[in-house]
Amino acid sequence: MPKGATALSVEIGQGFTRPRSGPELYLATGQLAWQKTLVPEKLRAGLVGGVFHPGYQIGGLAGARVTLKVFQLPSVLLSKAGHVHVLVEYLPAVYTSTHWRQWVGGGIGVETSNLLGVVVKLHRDVRTPTTYGQLALTYNLSHKSPPEL
Repeated sequence: MPKGATALSVEIGQGFTRPRSGPELYLATGQLAWQKTLVPEKLRAGLVGGVFHPGYQIGGLAGARVTLKVFQLPSVLLSKAGHVHVLVEYLPAVYTSTHWRQWVGGGIGVETSNLLGVVVKLHRDVRTPTTYGQLALTYNLSHKSPPEL
């Protein structure tokens, strides 16, 4: 997370959606997240957009994400192995063919060398009493390989 660096990540997730008065349903998501480093080695913020499938229809989502690094993993040979981070998302524009939704949530993740990651997230829809949970895999499209020796 060097100063001013940007990351463009693809995130594929699956999990569950749990309405208050119904059974749990399968949840699939696909997101594209653009983030810029605000505080070197600590804080990134940016925009998120994507699609989701809560078991019965397809919808779109858009909003913002803030990621805070909380722990640096030990180095392997001469490179940083990765880090543990927490993230917070506010997705005010979540739409399906039946109605608008508004998700607020967060999660914890592990990122390896700013290339691959795993995130566990939990969201709550503030317009309807529904909870969404997911496990997602991320891949940083803007990752640069280290220079060859």
